[in-house]
Amino acid sequence: MAELIWIEDSIKDAILTIMKYIEVATGVEPTQDEIAEMLKSYFILNEIGNQVKYQLKKASENKDDKDQIEIRGPFWTLNLMTGPGKNVLTKGGVFTSNIQAAVRSVRKFVKKTIGKEPSNDILAKSLKSSFILSEIKNQIEWQRKGAKNANETDDDLLT
Repeated sequence: MAELIWIEDSIKDAILTIMKYIEVATGVEPTQDEIAEMLKSYFILNEIGNQVKYQLKKASENKDDKDQIEIRGPFWTLNLMTGPGKNVLTKGGVFTSNIQAAVRSVRKFVKKTIGKEPSNDILAKSLKSSFILSEIKNQIEWQRKGAKNANETDDDLLT
């Protein structure tokens, strides 16, 4: 069984926002493994690094304006007809250790590229940006399609 860990509120909200966005956009709730894998991919790491740079630049330009991105809390519903989702514990902030490792990878990459570690709030704002959400969703859809095609090919070979 995977080790469960608790994640700080702003990062938790960012991960939940990513999960909800992907579920709404694709119709399938992502697994924590899918999210962790995407956060560790070089393409997404690079884009998050660019977004963090942008957030830090905007923060230094607008000392009076705290939020450059409007942050709306994720809205969750519970459908008792279909049963619990894949990520029931995540809504309470409990994640598998692979999510923590992925967030640690993002922090390490950003620190290496811009020279300083982003705060939880800056990192969370960057993860919630519409561009990052869209790119993570696109990567997950591409990965799911590739897995489906591979399974169909395997099935064709067996018949």
